[in-house]
Amino acid sequence: MKNFCKTLFLGLFFLLGGCAKHYYEAPKAALIVIKSPELKYADMGFVYRGKKQIKVQIYASGHAAFTLTIGKRICVDSQCMSEEAFYRKYLHVRYPQGTLAHIFSKRAIFGGEDLHEEKGKKVQHIYEAGRFDIIYAFDATSVRFKDRINHILIKITEK
Repeated sequence: MKNFCKTLFLGLFFLLGGCAKHYYEAPKAALIVIKSPELKYADMGFVYRGKKQIKVQIYASGHAAFTLTIGKRICVDSQCMSEEAFYRKYLHVRYPQGTLAHIFSKRAIFGGEDLHEEKGKKVQHIYEAGRFDIIYAFDATSVRFKDRINHILIKITEK
């Protein structure tokens, strides 16, 4: 009986744990631009922010043309990979872990390096010769991340 209860408990734990849903705050409609040498999307979409995961969907002609999910792994449409693999393939391998989640959460990147305020926005300028030249500005309704060396632009303008 003891083994049966233990087996039943473990079975329910894995069954329910595997079906856990991600809960998001109310989605924010936004104009979203993601441009890098490997990604090029610019259109209206939604940003869903949750405690453990962020989901970004860009629409074209009323259909989701691109879905980016940021959590323990990063998924482009249905292709998931580690954060490091995503940065290596789509952004820059030397970006610190959490950079993409911080951008879509409107939080400081690179540990808050050179964070200051300009005209009501929080701004960071992060430069490392030959690696990146980033200007990142954000406020409650917008984000602009531009890496001039690696030709990466992420803009979010919430409606």
